[in-house]
Amino acid sequence: MERVGKQMNWGFVIAASPEEEIGYIRSAYDALSSPLVLCADGGLQKAEKLGIPCDILIGDMDSGGGDGAKDVMRLPMEKDFTDTQSCLEEAVRRGCSHVLITGATGGRLDHLLCNLHLLEALEKKGVHGLIADRDNLVQLLESGPVQVPACYRYFSILPIDEQLRGVTIEGAKYLLQDAMVQRDDSLTVSNEAPSGEVTIQVKEGRAFLIFSR
Repeated sequence: MERVGKQMNWGFVIAASPEEEIGYIRSAYDALSSPLVLCADGGLQKAEKLGIPCDILIGDMDSGGGDGAKDVMRLPMEKDFTDTQSCLEEAVRRGCSHVLITGATGGRLDHLLCNLHLLEALEKKGVHGLIADRDNLVQLLESGPVQVPACYRYFSILPIDEQLRGVTIEGAKYLLQDAMVQRDDSLTVSNEAPSGEVTIQVKEGRAFLIFSR
């Protein structure tokens, strides 16, 4: 990630999904200005390995947990929400306007899909959420100019709703004009932005915007 300005109040979540490469988490942390670091259970082990100070550890401690956090919120083993969701809710409660989620895409597919949809929960509360791993950055699509980070080559639009209506893409390698995009089609996967900036307009429908290396 490129360095982000100080005017944003960032929450930085480290989840416990298994990953072979975690160095990107340190790079993402360093790109932010004094974020609030929340570790979901075993995410603390990643933070400690990378030298990232954990402000709040949240979880049922079934993935290891630890004692290296400034504050600990222990959750019951049986509950109706994930440790990662609890981290996001705590970040919102503490006034974060933006939340970057890391360590959330490896391992179980059900957890990955759940984490993607938690971006919608953040949006409903007026908080901008992103999910990052070594090769990808995911956010909800907002109509208008989109700056493609220099470290990513591709961008894709994946519908959340059954249809996206009135999709226009300008400034990209593959253009669209007032098109309909179906959720069960791959029309808007793997586009490129030669100039580094594209304009995306969607008249109706929600979608994920994914940047990939």
